[in-house]
Amino acid sequence: MTIHHDKLAYGKLESSSEEISEEKIAEMLKQLQDEEEEENCEKKNGCDK
Repeated sequence: MTIHHDKLAYGKLESSSEEISEEKIAEMLKQLQDEEEEENCEKKNGCDK
């Protein structure tokens, strides 16, 4: 099996990537958790919020 590396494509992908801070990751996880809790409440026919 031969693997071909496309350096031009990698350069394009690399330049479009971004560094994400730990704070940003924590914020994203909190948002996902909140959304999941809302979905669980809807499945239980309402929340106490």
